[in-house]
Amino acid sequence: AAPSGSQLPAQAPCAPSLPQLSHRLSPLQEELRPRLCCMKKGPNGYGFNLHSDKSRPGQYVRAIDPDSPAEAAGLAPQDRIIEVNGVCMEGKQHADVVAAIKAGGDETRLLVVDVLTDEFFKKCKVVPSEEHLAGPLPEPVANGDLGKVRDPHLPDTQEGDKRHSASGSLLDLDIPLAVAKERAHQKRTSKRAPQMDWSKKNELFSNL
Repeated sequence: AAPSGSQLPAQAPCAPSLPQLSHRLSPLQEELRPRLCCMKKGPNGYGFNLHSDKSRPGQYVRAIDPDSPAEAAGLAPQDRIIEVNGVCMEGKQHADVVAAIKAGGDETRLLVVDVLTDEFFKKCKVVPSEEHLAGPLPEPVANGDLGKVRDPHLPDTQEGDKRHSASGSLLDLDIPLAVAKERAHQKRTSKRAPQMDWSKKNELFSNL
């Protein structure tokens, strides 16, 4: 018990330091900036998963391996990749971004934005660049705010659609048991074939 007791005081000061770090970054000028993540490939690659979904444009970081070069460089899940090695990736396909990262050899330099920073730059109608790492930040476009006022009405219609679809699904209870079993079987078989699911969802994944 004595050794573990002696370790506790050493660990205690470390825990409160994490919230203090986030407080330092709380001013908007500090937070809403792109980040430049430079990393060197390790034995298992860079250690992150790149994900794209056709329902929203852009290439996103889906997962980060613990203790990987990506984690050490400050890359985080949900980050959107803006530039690879100084080349803008806006409007590029998933394969283009993967190829650009691999073209860097054993090192890569990624300019990324987190969700809040991405929203801020979209309101400003400006594509983030390395100039925004330390330079002046853009101002949000006023018209964007006016558009936001109308948005609350949109979910109402969507909820209405959901209600219609819910009532439609209730009618499915009248289908014969054999058909229900067949549908359930189809759902199970689709789970066994992830490639089919991914193509339906128009999603792409790449481990880097």
